[in-house]
Amino acid sequence: MNWKKYLMLSMALLVAACFGAPAMLAQTQTTGDLTGTVTDPSGAVIPGAKVSLRDNAKGSTQDTATNKDGIYHFYLLAPGSYTVTVTAQGFQTTAHATTIALGQVTDVAVQVSLSTGTQTVTVTEQAPQLQVDNGNFATTVDQRAVSEVPNPGNDLTYVAQTTAGVVMNTSAGSGNFSSFGISANSNLMTMNGMDNNDPFFNVNNSGATNLALGKNEIQEVSVVTNGYSGEYGGLAGASVNYVTRSGGNDFHGRAIYYWNGSALNANTWFNNDNGAPSRS
Repeated sequence: MNWKKYLMLSMALLVAACFGAPAMLAQTQTTGDLTGTVTDPSGAVIPGAKVSLRDNAKGSTQDTATNKDGIYHFYLLAPGSYTVTVTAQGFQTTAHATTIALGQVTDVAVQVSLSTGTQTVTVTEQAPQLQVDNGNFATTVDQRAVSEVPNPGNDLTYVAQTTAGVVMNTSAGSGNFSSFGISANSNLMTMNGMDNNDPFFNVNNSGATNLALGKNEIQEVSVVTNGYSGEYGGLAGASVNYVTRSGGNDFHGRAIYYWNGSALNANTWFNNDNGAPSRS
């Protein structure tokens, strides 16, 4: 290729990337994104509408505006509960409650009504279950599920076994679960975005107890079983991402008493096969 034509083509691609291409979403292992389209009652998009996002726990807010296609974006959001408020001239102020999940792009489309006076419309709805913004096959486990779902030994890594394609590792070797048949040594554990794997055995870095404890400090867990996006590089198995809890404006606290006595445990398979009672 002639070098002049090559240079012109490169400059054209650079200009397109800077000005013509749509903005890339920026969710990471420890954050999520929010996007949506603002429309009027006829379905026409509304450019230049003011969109405010409020973190319901901390009370902080940030603002943006819809582009020429009526689309807004918020990037790198901590997981939790948020309120999206849309204000446009000639239309009623509309608020939507939503939840941001780890590594996910939440789509909240807002349709505003024509203004007939001072009025605010608040809409509360569940986020859609279908993820269409990327190819990640991810399951988000919220703080309540982490705290209340029983697991052997109170081990945080067991939350991965509630997700699709994951089974307990019952064969020889290290690692306590396998994802879609991939070796348990191929799983990647992160805590607030930092690798938490044992450098020698390539399993969760769990210390002498071989348990990753601390359910009370976890805000949310994301289990990605096919890390197609760039932020999930490193290993071929599941990527289990933990984010710790942070403070909010409301005074709060928690206390958990955990007891796993033998009287609550089911009999072993071998005892059942031999007709032997459970050992207490």
